[in-house]
Amino acid sequence: MEKRENMLRVRFSDAEFEVLRQLADSAGCSMSAMVRDHLGKVRIRNKEADRERTAMLNRLNANLNMIARWVNTHKSSVSAVEVVSHLMVIERHIREMNR
Repeated sequence: MEKRENMLRVRFSDAEFEVLRQLADSAGCSMSAMVRDHLGKVRIRNKEADRERTAMLNRLNANLNMIARWVNTHKSSVSAVEVVSHLMVIERHIREMNR
């Protein structure tokens, strides 16, 4: 067994500590063992990246709304090729965001 010499001190509120204690108790292990067991299993999200993704989705949503409004306003002169090309650009942006 690997020797554990490093320690991390983390501050919890009373409520957070109680939740952690109850989770460890229900798993039949110590709180330390539970935290170690979950290393690499928990997806850590980058909050800045999430904000950027949300902003991009909001811009894409605005673009979709503008295209829909344009199509509804100009039903008789709608150029399907133009609409499809705009939608393809939006689709490309969405794919780039998910990389």
